[in-house]
Amino acid sequence: MKYTINKNQIIKQLFNRILIILIAGFVLNSCGGKDAPIPAPGAASLTYPADNTACLKATGVTGNSAPIAFSWAAASNASSYRLTITNLTNQAVTTVDAGNALTKSVSLDVSTPYSWKITAINATGETPSSVFKFYLSGDAQANYAPFPADLTLPAAGAVLSANGASTLQVTLQWVGSDTDNDISSYAVFLDNTNASTQVVASQTGSSLVQTLSSGKTYYWKVVTTDKKGNTSSSTVGSFQIQ
Repeated sequence: MKYTINKNQIIKQLFNRILIILIAGFVLNSCGGKDAPIPAPGAASLTYPADNTACLKATGVTGNSAPIAFSWAAASNASSYRLTITNLTNQAVTTVDAGNALTKSVSLDVSTPYSWKITAINATGETPSSVFKFYLSGDAQANYAPFPADLTLPAAGAVLSANGASTLQVTLQWVGSDTDNDISSYAVFLDNTNASTQVVASQTGSSLVQTLSSGKTYYWKVVTTDKKGNTSSSTVGSFQIQ
């Protein structure tokens, strides 16, 4: 008996087998054969110290410092956390690796305002939390100095264009805050050297418009005063006009 070999049938059978193998491989990968990428972590929620609160004399005060136990809620997909604390008086930054813990104790100078945040970390990336402020007091006080104002506009190092004009109207903006909510006024300092020249002695608003010459670099700061006469100075910001 003779068999007739049909080349078209053989090719078709081979094609079908290859197609079945490809489909099986696709299904296997779709069902977990290959690890899916880890999403970036979510933002941690800060719990202590709370925002805009005054921390009274802490236990274990030694000299001019006291331990503060920072705490936060877990962030989704985070494998570790980094605590960042900023001294708002001198802008010194302290960075602490907290591992996978949700609390970290750090010794800080008393009678000083601070801000803090948590950065959630995993193999894919990093996500910062919101920023909280607090005042660490060595002794119980009835009144606290205001937090240094945050300079918001112009942004630090901004280059503003006068479009060929000799002057430009520039709006200075800032944000003030105080644990006692008793800010009474702001003084604004502005010049071309070190922000030592006072241009406004006292105002209640948190913005100021100035007509400034082009082709110069300007330095500015804001001093906040509360109703008890306590003061705080912001950092010095700078910008250029071209």
